[in-house]
Amino acid sequence: MKRIIWVLIILCAVPNGTKAETGLQLTLPIACTLGADCFIQQYADVDSGPEARDYRCGTATYDGHKGTDFRVLSIEAAARGVPVLASAPGRVKAMRDGVEDRLIASRAEVAALEGRDCGNAVIIDHGGGWETQYCHMKRGSVRVRSGDAVETGVQLGLVGYSGNAQFAHVHLTVRHDSKDIDPFSGKAQDGTCNAQDPQLSASLWAPQLRSSLTYTDAAVIEAGFAAGPVTPEDAERGAIASPGPQSAGFVFYVRLINLRKDDSLRIMVKGPGNFELAKNTPLDRDKAQFVTFMGKKLTTERWAAGRYQGQIEVMRGDKIIGRHEATFDLP
Repeated sequence: MKRIIWVLIILCAVPNGTKAETGLQLTLPIACTLGADCFIQQYADVDSGPEARDYRCGTATYDGHKGTDFRVLSIEAAARGVPVLASAPGRVKAMRDGVEDRLIASRAEVAALEGRDCGNAVIIDHGGGWETQYCHMKRGSVRVRSGDAVETGVQLGLVGYSGNAQFAHVHLTVRHDSKDIDPFSGKAQDGTCNAQDPQLSASLWAPQLRSSLTYTDAAVIEAGFAAGPVTPEDAERGAIASPGPQSAGFVFYVRLINLRKDDSLRIMVKGPGNFELAKNTPLDRDKAQFVTFMGKKLTTERWAAGRYQGQIEVMRGDKIIGRHEATFDLP
């Protein structure tokens, strides 16, 4: 009899062990189209020391970053309401709401958060030692409460910028047995990276998602025309006025993320009335976020009517690693 009992116990234990080994399968924690209206700003830091490296051995992270940041373009975009979604089924372990949405601009503001760096947040327990955490949601938007059972894709809240946030986004952290796991590599922070795994073969992402989760290093997230100089603060708030026939200025602006030292930017603008501009901007250091622009001041009665075309190329060495174009029709 003892022998039969032990056999049954072993058979019942196998599924639990298998679950712990295979982990969970994740879907996107945000309702958007990657590369169009949302972007991965930063990945998890896989380096356990003072250096910072993402899972592809790049620099799209910072020291000690434990998760993945999915950003929208601006506060204005977030204000329209971008849902934060459960990436896998489970039960809500903890939640917080009530932290104000405020872009952090100084170390003093970070210190004043007093342990609320994650802002408005939800933690989901998926069983088998796995959990996910969703940070920086909009104040008053969290829909779930501790103990609630949730399915994949259920709306948890809305993208915001509460807690320690310098842009509107949702930060996703994955943990297994209390250890932070990079969902792209499927590994804990062990100092290893792999520059040659574009298929994300060991990742936790659902297979149907992996082609859309192509590694994003330097990327143009927005380009357009404005009536005057554009600051990073203007861009982050979405407060960019379009040019008119008699605007004081006519400017082509570009917003980029995850640039590396020695990258360079080639910008060209053409328009009616012999409107033509060009510049080449080399970078002297890494830049997680960067806004640049060029334009002219109005010196005649009005700007020439017609189509204005702007183009930016991101160069790394002698290779073009990114290109973006924008047009503007002036009546």
